[in-house]
Amino acid sequence: MNFLAADIGATNSRLAWQSGGDVRTADYSNADFADLYQVIERFLQDKGGQDVRISNMALALPGPPDSECMRLTNIDWVVERSRLQERFDVDEVFLLNDFQAAAVGAINCDAPIALHPAQGRPRTGTAVVTGAGTGLGLAWFADIESGGLPAATEGGHADFAPVNDQEYGLHRWLSDKYGHVSWERVLSGQGLRDLYVYFAAQGSEAPPADQISSGAREGDPLALKAVNCFVDVLGRYAGNLALQFNPTAGIYLCGGVTGHLASWIEQNFRAAYLDKGRMRGQVERIPAYLIREQNVGLEGAIRIARGARNGAT
Repeated sequence: MNFLAADIGATNSRLAWQSGGDVRTADYSNADFADLYQVIERFLQDKGGQDVRISNMALALPGPPDSECMRLTNIDWVVERSRLQERFDVDEVFLLNDFQAAAVGAINCDAPIALHPAQGRPRTGTAVVTGAGTGLGLAWFADIESGGLPAATEGGHADFAPVNDQEYGLHRWLSDKYGHVSWERVLSGQGLRDLYVYFAAQGSEAPPADQISSGAREGDPLALKAVNCFVDVLGRYAGNLALQFNPTAGIYLCGGVTGHLASWIEQNFRAAYLDKGRMRGQVERIPAYLIREQNVGLEGAIRIARGARNGAT
């Protein structure tokens, strides 16, 4: 089988190419290229595939899904299926929302961490995959055993719901800064940075998200406040998804920022996840898992390129 798969982020592009039995991968900085077509050309040149005909492509892209043309969010690129087919002489091209691919990779992860155990229930039915990175992605499977692709959503842009005085203050501060305040304004890399600035009560620039997580590990009080608030909001957001989707096969958390905060999520997520008042018992029946692997988007795109969709290859 000969295919090309890619997971395109706002900052970096991760690509994989299989010709014969070998899968070759590479990462590129998007700032070095004018568009995705140039990224693919460079990748094929670097991996010796410029003269090999590609049977199909599966490209996971940040933006609302469209099978013909996608305008990417957080990066000024437009990707057209017909142009890809013509430029690279490809038989079949799949344009996917990036979280559709991430969802496929996440539910096929070999070693998910149980944040709230399944309590003996079978792993069947609806599943939800969400996670914080540059943004807050959300996709869901009507039935993980059906073999179909997950449905993409823009659920991360739904309204953030504060529950205490600290979060009401945060909501007002974010509203003054951005206008509409979504869950993504808190549960993302920029969201974690904004939390740090909010707790600092000053106009200084926050460090990058990975440095905030490192600072929390080293005991920095501002970083700890930001991380603890982030995890608490993440737990309640996931609990909302449990009530909204009744995902009997589980809720899966993935994403770069989620992975950086894994140790705090393992310790503190469950209390906020179950904090649903008289509906606590309903949420208790829904398992929740943490995926620490950082390349689930590319792994999912590879599975889709192979034609496996959400199943094993």
